[in-house]
Amino acid sequence: MDISNVTIEDVLQNNSSSSILGLEGIAELYEHMKLEKLLSQCCDLEKIKYREEINQYYIVINRKQFTANSRDALLLKLYDHFFGAQNRTLAESYREWMLWRKEIKTNSKTLRENANEWKSYIANSELAEMKTKDITIAHLEKFFYAITADFAITSKRLTNINVVLNGIFKRSVSLKLIPHNPLTDVDLKPFRKRCKPKNSSKDNYSIEERKKILEYLSMREDAYALAIQLSFYLCVRIGELLAIKYSDIENGFLYINRSMRGTYEMDEDMNFSVGEITNEERIKGNQSTGFRQIPLTDKALTIVEKAHRLYPDNEYLFMRDGRQLIPNTFNEELQRVCDALGIKYRSSHQIRFTVATLLYEQGVSITKISYLLGHADTATTWLYIRKNNPDEATINAMKTLLD
Repeated sequence: MDISNVTIEDVLQNNSSSSILGLEGIAELYEHMKLEKLLSQCCDLEKIKYREEINQYYIVINRKQFTANSRDALLLKLYDHFFGAQNRTLAESYREWMLWRKEIKTNSKTLRENANEWKSYIANSELAEMKTKDITIAHLEKFFYAITADFAITSKRLTNINVVLNGIFKRSVSLKLIPHNPLTDVDLKPFRKRCKPKNSSKDNYSIEERKKILEYLSMREDAYALAIQLSFYLCVRIGELLAIKYSDIENGFLYINRSMRGTYEMDEDMNFSVGEITNEERIKGNQSTGFRQIPLTDKALTIVEKAHRLYPDNEYLFMRDGRQLIPNTFNEELQRVCDALGIKYRSSHQIRFTVATLLYEQGVSITKISYLLGHADTATTWLYIRKNNPDEATINAMKTLLD
């Protein structure tokens, strides 16, 4: 039954409403009336016309004509126009993008990092409430000028924010909700010049600090002490260190075959909770360069053998009470050690920088260090070389040549 011209008065004036519509018809009429009320806020429905000769309902809105073979069908077309997927706000597009990436098994840590950038910089901006299809280059440039004002963010942060926006727009293009990704037309170079200069407050452990820590821990025989000691002889990721098995050591080499990975659970409201810890035979970045063999010094081998002798039945080299050590508790113990020695605490990741820099200062080539770190290219490795101050030979050469 066509209910498009039936009003609620028709129902109320008849003592037996079911004779007109029935119970299902009344429910349908109610939904129909809600739809009309919603659409009436966007356009004048009285302007709907009917072409009898071709049985067509139509309305013209902003010079665009919408047509359908019934009034109900036309109303649905209008709803899609005003409220359909192509009219999602950027916030709604972000939500769809995140849920889709969760569905395709995007790394949960990456999702959490993206969510943090969204909440910190985009969620409360004008962009978030705009329709995705209406966002232009001008809107994006205004946004970038705002977040880079007064050197408020680093270039890396700008890149991370750009990754989030680019992902949302690319997804919208893929769904054919917008014809073009407007972010591809934005030149980020002017905004990078407005970013905070890169002058990291992070530094490495000095040779003296490394020596103090190793001497202090050499008097202990427990999983944490041994794990921290071994980390200062390697330049592996913390997840790789804690996933080492005794069987990974052969003929004086440590074979990096797996990595511990922490996961997060994301709910429908984009909230994250800590998930399970897993050990996977893949390395960060999923590059083949992650699988590598690292030569162990005599002292490093002594630490390995001591750990195995203390816990011969453990599946992994560093376990406590039958459970693997995890990065958080490793770093907590490292901080306690530093506090006890009056040394500035740096995380396990800074140990990786420390060893890389020490190797470089002792003449190991950047390509060899890149291999030991498991990097796919030396450009990344150069970022790990810190405080490469001029040595005595360089100072003497400068005096000879320039004085």
